[in-house]
Amino acid sequence: MTHKAKCGPERDPEFFRDVAEVFAKHPGASRRYSVRCLAAVTEALGVDFTKQVGVSRVEGDRIVTEFRSRDEFPHEGEEEPPCCELAGDPPHEFCVCYCGL
Repeated sequence: MTHKAKCGPERDPEFFRDVAEVFAKHPGASRRYSVRCLAAVTEALGVDFTKQVGVSRVEGDRIVTEFRSRDEFPHEGEEEPPCCELAGDPPHEFCVCYCGL
């Protein structure tokens, strides 16, 4: 029995080749970023990123992420917390996780 990977280079080899090229082109910036599989979060936790957003905070030596309603956060303003994880296709990217709360 074979299975198709939900995420990663096996599932999306062209995407990961392009990501590798971008990371190689911007080595300083590439150390600050990673690629995350949102399918794993949506499947394991039932998160709907159209209605919910992750909110991460540091607790001791852990990063804790809770998922809250998007309605709790202002949109595109100075009061919005910093976004540390984006998804979507340009120019329609959207925040999937706010950090530093």
